[in-house]
This record gives sequence, C-alpha cells and structure tokens, in this order.
Amino acid sequence: MDYHAKLGRCLDQTTGPLVTDPDQRGRRFAIWPTFVNGVLIVGSTGNGKSTLLRFMVTDLVRTPGSKALFLADGKFSGAFLMFRDVPGVAEIAGTPDQIATMVRGYFTEVETRYTALSEAREQALKTRGRPKYQTPGPLYLILDEYLNWVLALGERERKEVIAKLVRVGSIGREVNCRLVIATQRPGTKEVDTGLPGLLKAQLKCRVAACGLMGLDSIETRMAFDDDSYSSRMPSRLGAGFVKVGRHEVKFVVPWLADPTDPDTSESDRQAAWALLPHPVEAS
Repeated sequence: MDYHAKLGRCLDQTTGPLVTDPDQRGRRFAIWPTFVNGVLIVGSTGNGKSTLLRFMVTDLVRTPGSKALFLADGKFSGAFLMFRDVPGVAEIAGTPDQIATMVRGYFTEVETRYTALSEAREQALKTRGRPKYQTPGPLYLILDEYLNWVLALGERERKEVIAKLVRVGSIGREVNCRLVIATQRPGTKEVDTGLPGLLKAQLKCRVAACGLMGLDSIETRMAFDDDSYSSRMPSRLGAGFVKVGRHEVKFVVPWLADPTDPDTSESDRQAAWALLPHPVEAS
C-alpha cells in the first residue's frame, strides 16, 4: 500500500507526530510514536537524517503534555544544541562518555518504571482488582549517528550499552519509553554494533531517509531487510520511506534548518526558531 504521507504536528495541528495519512477506510493513523517500540532511521551523509530528527523533536516539544526527551549526537557536532533549555528536553549529550552515561541513566529509569508496573500487576493478581499503576509521562531517547558513537567506545563498554538499549527496546513501550536510533550504514569494521541484530529487532519502525543520490542496496537491506527498496526510494531531496509491519509509506521532509549553524541563512534561522517554544529560564 503506497500512501502519500506528510510530516506531523508542526505542519498540521490536526494530525499526530511524524507520518499520518488516511488508510483504506478513510481513517487516520500515526506511525510514530503511538504504535511502535522504537524507530530505526538509516541514511547516507546528507540524505536528511538530522533534518528528520529536528522535525521529530520539534513535533514532540510542541505536543502538549508532560514528557522528557534525551538527545544524543553521536557525531559530537552539536546537532541538538537548538533544543537546549526547550521545555520537555531533559538532557543533551555530545561526547562518547556523556552519551554512555545518558543511556545508563535512561535504562535505570526504564527498569524502575517496569519494576513498579510488575509489582502493581502482582498485587492485582492477589486482590483480583485493577492494577494500581498510573503510567508516567513519556520518555524519549533519541540517538543520532549511532554507529559513529558506539565505534568510539571500548569493546566492553560497547557491549554493555548495546545490551541496555536492547532491554529498553524490549520493555520500553509498556512503561511509555521510546527509542529512536539514526545511523549511517556500517563500515568494514568487524565489530558488534547491535545493528543488525537484537537491537535492530526491537526497533519496529524502519525509516530510510534519502536525498538525490538515494540509498544503495546495503543501506536498504539494513533498514528493511530487503535490498529491492533501493530502486523504489523517492529521488527528491529530503524524501523518505517508512515501513511498519505491512504498511509502506513514502514521505517528504520539509526543510528545517539548524539555527545554530553559522552557515544557516537569516531567514532559515528565524523560521527554525519560530517553531520552537521559548527556552526555560534557569532558576
């Protein structure tokens, strides 16, 4: 099924985040973040991964309700600085050690929530009543340039954080915790990066962000386990392809500049700032 999809709440306040469109019966559905444990985004350099992530984060911070976003730039280039002190953004990490520490902290919070949920279920079994558990507000861990980050870690630490991310992907949805990983294709290094593998298996939504050069068969196999997608990708800049289960959705990411980049034009800078809430002043 080929849907014409559009990006979410930033552009149309009547729809949900990321990708929505009428299904066969005229209803609307949201791929992210309602129905999936997590998201894997694959794309070559310059194919739009960071722009897509900027829109996703902007969607989320503009969506009403309590939430916490943990943002990590695996290329260590300050890609998320535009979101510093924005309401809903809990932490931004930009070095290998900072990101590893963030992952550990996020993992601990997920496990704490899951323990509380498990205890509530056990008590409900004993009393044959309703579990006394109130689902906390959503937590989002968003990792850009994942492979660049994990390859900067030592072998022991790499295995540790991958195991923690696998666990987050496995149980996170039950306690309102979501994981987003954006990455380039793996290089020739024969090391365990978790992709493909157990971690990839937990990321139920697969997204390929592509530019004018498209994606090659290795990249589309990494995203969709099927290299035929390399010939089906949209050929326009900022286009992309999403697959969730049997649903396949083409979409186009409108341009959203990084206002902290010195090369960004003044008009693009002002347009980007206008989409974000005002920063929270330090107390």
